[in-house]
Amino acid sequence: MSRANLSISLAVWMWATTFGGAALAQGEQPVRAGTPSEQSLQAPTGGDSFDFMIFGDRTGGPKEGIEVLKDAVKMANRMDMDLVLTVGDLVQGYNLPVQWLTEMREYKSVMDGLTMPWYPVAGNHDVYARPQRPGGNMDLYKTHFGPLYYSFDYKWAHFIALFSDEALSFSNPTEDQNFSPEQMTWLRDDLKSTDASMVFVFLHHPRWTRRYEGCNWDDVHKMFVEDSRPITVFAGHIHIYRDDGRRDNVHYYALATTGGARGPFTDTANIHHADFVRVRPDRVTVAVLPVGSVLGGDFALGEEVDTMFALRRGEWTSLSGKAAIGIEEGAGSSFVVTLRNPTDRTMRVAATVTGPKGWVFEHEDVDTEVLPGKDVSMSVRATAPSLGDFAPVVQVRGEVWYPLRSGLIQPINVTLQAPIDLVGAEPAAQARPDNNGVLALDGSSTARVEVPERLARYTLECWVRADKPTGRAGLLAKTESSAYGIFWSDKRDGATMPKGFVGTTEGYLTLETTRPWQWDRWTHVALVFDGSKASFFVNGKLQSDQTTDAAATHNRHPLYIGADPDSRGQATSFFSGAIDEVRLSSVARYDKPFIPRRVFQRDENTLLLLHFDQTFGGAFPDDSGTGHHAWVVGKPKIERVKR
Repeated sequence: MSRANLSISLAVWMWATTFGGAALAQGEQPVRAGTPSEQSLQAPTGGDSFDFMIFGDRTGGPKEGIEVLKDAVKMANRMDMDLVLTVGDLVQGYNLPVQWLTEMREYKSVMDGLTMPWYPVAGNHDVYARPQRPGGNMDLYKTHFGPLYYSFDYKWAHFIALFSDEALSFSNPTEDQNFSPEQMTWLRDDLKSTDASMVFVFLHHPRWTRRYEGCNWDDVHKMFVEDSRPITVFAGHIHIYRDDGRRDNVHYYALATTGGARGPFTDTANIHHADFVRVRPDRVTVAVLPVGSVLGGDFALGEEVDTMFALRRGEWTSLSGKAAIGIEEGAGSSFVVTLRNPTDRTMRVAATVTGPKGWVFEHEDVDTEVLPGKDVSMSVRATAPSLGDFAPVVQVRGEVWYPLRSGLIQPINVTLQAPIDLVGAEPAAQARPDNNGVLALDGSSTARVEVPERLARYTLECWVRADKPTGRAGLLAKTESSAYGIFWSDKRDGATMPKGFVGTTEGYLTLETTRPWQWDRWTHVALVFDGSKASFFVNGKLQSDQTTDAAATHNRHPLYIGADPDSRGQATSFFSGAIDEVRLSSVARYDKPFIPRRVFQRDENTLLLLHFDQTFGGAFPDDSGTGHHAWVVGKPKIERVKR
């Protein structure tokens, strides 16, 4: 399991209980309760236990298997095991001493990273030689790993490591997978030598399985039955996990791999794993831990989580320029995407560009490592088809892969929408007082404007007339726990009152009117923020204001005319009525009573100005000069109205 794709779950554990017992026994001492309760909780009684871990075969797979073993070592250290055991095939082997010694040093250098003692078991890869020679690599194994078979006591348990490759062959189990008389005698004497209350046995070949029929494992099993103590046996070699259950007083397990070659069932029985064994005086519990599934308590540091949230906001991506489209096919344009690494560590970054059918983009792909504080840019040349009835969505997807100190890697992506420049839209954007139009909204339609600017101060205003005094609806809104908006709202007594919202780093400033408005008449509303004071005007008269030391907030959602964005940036809370002369300015235009103009004119502080006197394809063109055109959502339409 690669660390980049590692699940964040602490463990996907498959539990199996051997020599059972109930859950932790409850004592008679009640907990010290701070409040009365109908439930009587009892404190647990104390209980002795110890834990060990078992690694499966390391060999037979690609060289990258050593990285799996390294992750297993980290798992054992994170769980603070008492000891670690193996079931053989530690090195690739089947080679000459010089190659064997290199592999042995690599394996031991990884295992020496364990903070607890570990114990080897010899497998065929560890002792067979190529070209074949008497004794294979047994002497090398004994010199650098330890005895071919041995035992020891730990607390109330006895551990036995057996050697299942004495004949240096497993091609014919009946002949060459038998324990020698010498090892059988040693095993019988060893069992008699200890007063431990339970026994654990480790060997490489699972000789109790069908593929070893004819060998003398039945004699070993009879020896275990005569011993009568609970015995748990672990083996490897077959590279597939299996719990063969309990026979008499003996429970048999075969491990899969911890870095070795895997079979076809890579999501189940062929996972890279280690066995976690908890031992209590009355029972043994085995859990299978996929390698990499156990993380340290410090796998995600607080400062790293804060950084990931900051990256998720997408401020490391920016776009300069616009994608152009006109009534005629073939409009060309260019824009530049910049991806910045704002973190203190090198990150992989990538970017892609997509658009509707008919758009053609030319650019060099970006997928590279970026040093801390540095950036990378992608220049894009776009060729557009002819303008249709709806907004063309040209998107830039930026992606980073944030590396945590623990080795995990978190991919984070953000999508930017390129501003659209309407070629030839200037005449249609201008006001026509002699043929005035207004945006008519039916309660399910709206117009959408992308306003990416971060505004420290602003004025948002429009003229509005409602069809009926219904509930909450957005008039001009970019609000979603941030930014700004003006809403139509009904109070509980049925009086219709407009409201303004100014998002700050300390929350919303909510600005209400002093009395109900005449919803069926054309009314001017204006929301003003000068950086420290928010004010709300209706027909040029101040309704309320609030001061703050907090800064204005921003989001990537669109500004909706006649609706409000939800958390995904989609329109909700639709307005039914008519809206005209929408203007967004980068200054606080009003600080005292004023007479609103019927038709606004743009100046150097105008960011958005919509007269709604003409359409241009599926757009309501912007007269501010910034190209913040509004696009059709649903079926809004222009109606001719004299005001």
